[in-house]
Amino acid sequence: MIAEYKSENNIKAGKFLDENDGALYDAITQLYFDKTYYCGEKKITATPLQLSYDAIQKDGKNIPEMIINGVHYPMEKDVYDYQDMDLDEAKDFAYQYVTYDADIENNQIIRKAFIEANKAQIEEIKTILIKDQLRSFNALKDELNGQKGMLYFATDGVNTVTNMRAQTSVDGKAVPPEIKEFEKNPAYMIYKGGKLIKVPESKENATAWVRDIDQTIEDSYFTLYNDNLKVYLAFDDAYINAKQSAYENTSDIIHLVPVMAGCGAGCLILFIYLVVTTGRRNEEGVRKLYTLDRIWTEIQIACIGTAAATGGWVVQATFNNWEYTRSMTPMEISFLAVICTVIAMVGLWFILSVIRLLKSHCFIRNSLTYKLWNLIIFKWLGLLWNSAKQIYAGSSLMKKVVIGTLGICLLSATIFLAPLVFLVIVVFAPKWVNKFEGIKEGIEEVKHGNLAYKIPVEGDGELDRLAQSINEISQASNVAVQNELKNQRMKTDLISNVSHDLKTPLTSMVTYIDLLKTEGLDSENAPEYLRILDEKTERLRHLTEDLFEAAKASSGAMPVHLEKVELLSLINQGLGEMDQRIQASGLDFIINADHDKYYVLADGQLLWRVVENLLGNVLKYALENSRVYIDVKDIGTGHENITSLVTLEMKNISKNPLNINAEELMERFKRGDESRTTEGSGLGLAIAKDLVKLQKGWFEVFIDGDLFKAQVMLNKYEDTKTNPTA
Repeated sequence: MIAEYKSENNIKAGKFLDENDGALYDAITQLYFDKTYYCGEKKITATPLQLSYDAIQKDGKNIPEMIINGVHYPMEKDVYDYQDMDLDEAKDFAYQYVTYDADIENNQIIRKAFIEANKAQIEEIKTILIKDQLRSFNALKDELNGQKGMLYFATDGVNTVTNMRAQTSVDGKAVPPEIKEFEKNPAYMIYKGGKLIKVPESKENATAWVRDIDQTIEDSYFTLYNDNLKVYLAFDDAYINAKQSAYENTSDIIHLVPVMAGCGAGCLILFIYLVVTTGRRNEEGVRKLYTLDRIWTEIQIACIGTAAATGGWVVQATFNNWEYTRSMTPMEISFLAVICTVIAMVGLWFILSVIRLLKSHCFIRNSLTYKLWNLIIFKWLGLLWNSAKQIYAGSSLMKKVVIGTLGICLLSATIFLAPLVFLVIVVFAPKWVNKFEGIKEGIEEVKHGNLAYKIPVEGDGELDRLAQSINEISQASNVAVQNELKNQRMKTDLISNVSHDLKTPLTSMVTYIDLLKTEGLDSENAPEYLRILDEKTERLRHLTEDLFEAAKASSGAMPVHLEKVELLSLINQGLGEMDQRIQASGLDFIINADHDKYYVLADGQLLWRVVENLLGNVLKYALENSRVYIDVKDIGTGHENITSLVTLEMKNISKNPLNINAEELMERFKRGDESRTTEGSGLGLAIAKDLVKLQKGWFEVFIDGDLFKAQVMLNKYEDTKTNPTA
């Protein structure tokens, strides 16, 4: 109080109000700029200054002038050196200064003029500020007087504050009380002449509260540098005991500091553990993310920042108000602990979520900024780029070359884009040249007969498409050459096989006819010769019929009448007609069928020929005394309004090694017996395949080691009366 206000009379006299400093200075400045000053609900309005400008000639110089409320004020030379200015330049400078620089803070003339013009308003502001200072002074005085059991006397030689009955000297100044009055108390302090007398003198003999007061006195009064300052303080037993008891009761929180430090260290260790373990990979090597992690990254960072700011504010408020913190009750401490725990849990929750996103490389992709950028930039620019590419790709080569050339010329004409064009040319031109050289090399390879050569294709440009087209042409040429070679080989084999199969019976017939001519018909060997001639003639006839039948079947010239045919009965009929041959071969035919009847849409005569060929093929080439499986079953297509299929499969073990693939075995005059010692013509499977094809079916042959399987698939006959969708 002494240091700040001196006395109540000084405050009332306005000695602590300075127009050039402090609260009054700030109030005047605010009144100037805002045109008003508010104190509570009271509004004080300023009288504004009328500012203008001019220039005069004086002593051969042109001097700028500032006009305030009609009074001319020549500008000081330190404002601007007007040594070489003409009159217009001086006026212009005056205008610039008055308009932009002249104000109450930068010009004392303006401040003095404003204070003079607003005397009444400033006096009113002074009255308000004096009332504020008196309220503060009286509040401090009331606080001191409210300390029961404490005596104080303070004076700077002129002003005095005390709660004791002070003695007065002859000159009217307050005289300090007798020291004996203070010595009656158990603790007192006297600051006089720059020295501090303390009782008790040793801090060890003083209570904790008295030690705090002692330190406060030393820190405060030794910094005032006033030799006339005298301060007397005394405390009775009741005051000291009450303060010490309150001090001890409210300082229990200090004992919690080690516990809090230990808890903090434990929390730090647990935090590090959670950071390391969260977001680990599972057994499949995938990092697990939770529903919380789907929140946009910006929101998570904002929550972390809010939690950190709130926690920091709580800590700062706790330590900045240590006296209040020391006086907190256990309930208040518990409530503060709960708040800090909730803040820490929320912050930890989002920190771990961010760490999981970082470990999963989803931190950026999970942000709203990235998604908006991806939506706006990548999606729309991608669509625009794809559209441009499609338009460019759909243009002719001439248009592309013209557009590209014009684009390069226009871009290279700009200063900023010319380096980019140069970079594009340096990077892409060698690639295009390399592609062109690769195409030339590929054409040379194909031209010299290397049809298997492939030109590398890396993109979808014009040169890449040209290379792909050349590859397709060479591939098609290679396939055509291979097919031609295969056809030539087949023709050669066909001629060779037909010649062999025709020549063999004819040679036998000529031989036995010569024998009959030599020995005569009366020879005892004549009947045997005639039997052999009949057998060879029959074989030649069958071979000729098979040849013509194969030709008609492959050409499609054979008439086909599709009708309802029962397949299982046809198989049983074939087995019955070939029963003698079956008995002679020792083969055991086993039929597997889920139903008694299987109706197919086929030509009865052609289907019989297929079954006969397959059974004949089995009897010729199957291993004697082995089992032959005939499986008949329905195959559903799985689609509505599409006819189902019936399959016939014949499986047998070949008596000769099948050193041939299935496709080649179905060629004409091909046999599993390459030595051609059997009586087969090699046309049976080829005829069966063509006949099945004429009936809109499928015929396949499968070979697995010595296992031979022939499969026939025909459309199932659907009765329109029972199945309208057939």
